[in-house]
Amino acid sequence: MEQNTNILIPYMTPGVMLNFTITYSGCRALRNLKLSMKNLYLNLAISCIIFFGAVLLFSSYRATKRGSKISFSSSTCQHLLRKRNPGLKILLIDVDFLQKLTEANGTTCLWNERKPIKVGVEMEYKFNSTHNLGDLGFEVFYYHNNASKDFLDLEMDAGRRLIPRKFKTRWVGNIEIPEDTQRFEEFWKRSSFRDCVGLDMNRNKSDGVFLKGPETADILAQLRDELLDNGMFPFLNSGTFLGWYRECTIIPHTYDVDFAVFKYNYKPEYPYKLLNGTSEFKLARMFGKLEDGLELTVVPKLKANPRIDVFVMYDGIENGVLTHHYTPGLGGDGTKYKFTYPIYDPWCAAELHDHLFWVSCSPKPQIRHEYGPQWYLDHPTSQFGWNSSPKNIKENGKLTKEEMKKYYLEF
Repeated sequence: MEQNTNILIPYMTPGVMLNFTITYSGCRALRNLKLSMKNLYLNLAISCIIFFGAVLLFSSYRATKRGSKISFSSSTCQHLLRKRNPGLKILLIDVDFLQKLTEANGTTCLWNERKPIKVGVEMEYKFNSTHNLGDLGFEVFYYHNNASKDFLDLEMDAGRRLIPRKFKTRWVGNIEIPEDTQRFEEFWKRSSFRDCVGLDMNRNKSDGVFLKGPETADILAQLRDELLDNGMFPFLNSGTFLGWYRECTIIPHTYDVDFAVFKYNYKPEYPYKLLNGTSEFKLARMFGKLEDGLELTVVPKLKANPRIDVFVMYDGIENGVLTHHYTPGLGGDGTKYKFTYPIYDPWCAAELHDHLFWVSCSPKPQIRHEYGPQWYLDHPTSQFGWNSSPKNIKENGKLTKEEMKKYYLEF
């Protein structure tokens, strides 16, 4: 229970003395009042800090938003290119800008004008300091344009990139623009360059030469283009992949060459084009089922060689998980085989006798998996069994006699 204590406090004014009596409980009330005022001031201070912080944040947001609006083009992408039209011919290689150009389709271009646009310029202008492409908002990469090769060879920050010449373009002023953005983007995805080893195989001059490298590469490139026109992106496989990597050519004593195409990219109508004569090639054989083991063999219309095997490559699924890829094989007795590969990585570009072909970006591990640790040694084709010599082959079931009549076709 509180006790009251009388305290005399003199309050003096000129000529007057006043006495106040304050009880003990009054002192506590005064102290509590002071604490309450202190908390009030503290809360007010915090509130002010939050308020002014919010004002500054909102102002910064408004300023940033205004800046973003200014930095983005208010015109079409094509008009933006016309404004930057240079004094020399350039090739638009910026995949991001090409996508914006396609998406805009005549509407406002959602491109940050402060961001440079990547373009390719022929190598002859590399040491020409008179062009002002940087000032016009372009990031310049130079490329070799050798008429004897079927690709452009670009010098990029991360190394060489090879893209096929085979794409249609249109012009806006002096700017050459790929028309088919999707195809160009697919080319660009596969453009990082990989080089071959170029071993000297020291073959005996008396060894037979069945396929000549340059001539075979010419025909293989012709089929590559036809497959591209039919929506497929082929890549070197099996012995042709080995020959490119190991010795930078076609293995001379081999009897055929090899392409592969992923199942998701394969077009089932293609064999019918081969059969109805609308192709530059003809179908020699077709083995297996599309769902798990299709292989085509084609030859040029006017020649018997080279025979080109086109394998469909499949996903190897185990317990619902992708663990490998594989290409098929089918024996004359109906035995099904599969040639397994480590999961294929993104594609890269290679040069073979002045032609561009796509390959694995990590060729050595793939080749070692298929041909073993002594992949660098020559193995005569006459002593190589297609269904016994590779290190990556395994049986994969068997077709019945009735199925063989339907799925083992020679033409």
